[in-house]
Amino acid sequence: MRTHIIRFIGVLSLFLLAGPVLAGEAVTLHTADNVTVYGTASQAKAHNDKVLLLFHQAGASHHEYDPLIARFHQLGYDTLAIDQRSGGDLFGGHNQTVQALGKSADYLDATHDLDAALAWARERHYAKIVAVGSSYSSSLVIMLAARHPSGLTAIASFSPGEYFDDKNLIKNAAAKVTIPFYITTDPAEADYVTEVLRKAHGNNIVHYQPKAGVHGASTLVEARDPAGYAANLESFEEFLGRVGH
Repeated sequence: MRTHIIRFIGVLSLFLLAGPVLAGEAVTLHTADNVTVYGTASQAKAHNDKVLLLFHQAGASHHEYDPLIARFHQLGYDTLAIDQRSGGDLFGGHNQTVQALGKSADYLDATHDLDAALAWARERHYAKIVAVGSSYSSSLVIMLAARHPSGLTAIASFSPGEYFDDKNLIKNAAAKVTIPFYITTDPAEADYVTEVLRKAHGNNIVHYQPKAGVHGASTLVEARDPAGYAANLESFEEFLGRVGH
């Protein structure tokens, strides 16, 4: 009996160390410029009408969002998390899109990947589609909303900036966004958001200024932002609850 208990504790310990196992369906997208993009789609419930499109930061993959998927499902959202062509192995796992291409591409090239993800959601007739970006992809979701003003319900931009050669590109796009627009960053990078919003106006903008945070959507993850994640997640959940009704 003692041996069985010890074995059970050992197996349980390994499970706890490994963390939750995330179920999902492998998805393959094909972009307008003929790149294959890989991702994972997960359902909160059958016949759902709302989805989060999750885009990672530089050097990363869809695994950036692994600790958050279960929570997003509790809020009633299906999720599609993709591996953009600009990324890598940060946060664990592998970026399949980058692996297939043999290299990481430029940030702006990934705009096609975001377009393909949005097309995927629209083909499935989701009534509410929220695009979430982290770091460079948080700038790209602003551009996505400017290009598709009627194709999205809302966007969330975690740590955007003028990361591209054209230093007016994102602020000009932000000025065109009319849908609900959540924007935030690490307090140390607050000036980047101020610059992005310089031409933007309207009551559609929720500019959340946290007391503590880290770069990108990782500010919502306890292990990466122990000081700020709880308040930051609460703020974002409130936004998702409002736009999801």
